[in-house]
Amino acid sequence: MVSNYSKLRLTEDSSSRLFIQFYISNKRYRFSCGSALGSDIKPNQYSGERKHLEGLSLLALFKEHLDMGWNPSKHISSPSLLSSLEAFHPPTDLSVAYQTELTRSLDKLIAFISNQTWKDIQLDKLNKTHINSYLERTTENNSGFNHEKARVSSILSYILSDRDLPNPCLHIKPKKVKPALHKPFKDVCAVLEDIKSFNENLFLCCLLTYGCLLRPHQEIRNLKWGDFSEDMKHISLSGRRNKSGRNRIVPLNPYILQYLHRGMDTINIFTNEEKPFNKDYFKKLWSRYKAQSTIVEDLQTLYSFRHTGAIEIYKRTNNLSILQSAMGHSTLAVTLGYLRGLEIPNLRLEDMPRL
Repeated sequence: MVSNYSKLRLTEDSSSRLFIQFYISNKRYRFSCGSALGSDIKPNQYSGERKHLEGLSLLALFKEHLDMGWNPSKHISSPSLLSSLEAFHPPTDLSVAYQTELTRSLDKLIAFISNQTWKDIQLDKLNKTHINSYLERTTENNSGFNHEKARVSSILSYILSDRDLPNPCLHIKPKKVKPALHKPFKDVCAVLEDIKSFNENLFLCCLLTYGCLLRPHQEIRNLKWGDFSEDMKHISLSGRRNKSGRNRIVPLNPYILQYLHRGMDTINIFTNEEKPFNKDYFKKLWSRYKAQSTIVEDLQTLYSFRHTGAIEIYKRTNNLSILQSAMGHSTLAVTLGYLRGLEIPNLRLEDMPRL
């Protein structure tokens, strides 16, 4: 028996995820893996040619079953939310840092749901009330709420799109967040010298944040000696390891070299092991330092070194494009946020367009 299906094809969405798509009685069906057919084919776990080949294998499998009369509306029941979350793995084509973030949120979400009265809810019964209760009870502030919502939304989009189900996160409004003000340092040298006597790792982190404009918690904490050029004049960061997703080559200021003693390429520059310190390492060090400091002000944070360095570059170059490149920002709007503490001269008549 041949089922009455049409327009069977392998397709790709805006986020480059592969799907098998077809229609039966004018109803669209989409599948990103073979679980509905009892297969473990998952193309989106791979990238490049392997991803495409797995997609073609999945297409052939669906064609075989559809030709034999398989009908998804008769054979598929909605799985539980928990089982779907437990089976999910972040796609490998995402940055390593983002995969780690999604895994952390996934574990937290599973632990939360496991203790709820609705823990056995089916995937098609999930709504924004369930997700909102998780967000409200596991985040500390509006910013944390919004960031966690984005991660959960990403996880659910992968799971729900397999069955063409709506994502309830899309109906949860983000909370208003005041932009953080990382007040620049007036005397950055004095602060660095003070930190140097407090903790060498924190000092090197602050020095790299200021002198190379690197992000402390993600880019600097994960630095390995292999990220430095052979002549120790540049640091190279792949797009998979930085926030903007773009490859960056950052000049290494000579005054930093005296504090660097090169090791094996696979070794982290702080731990002297392959594994870096945990994600909160520098955050906790900074909190301890600031608690005993007499020269750091309330609105000055670890990111104030990056803001201070950004302002210095702009003052020296007067070029926002150069600053954007140095900061590794994807948009100029983000770069402008770093100049909030800088008084930029008013527009002059001679600056206006001429005929």
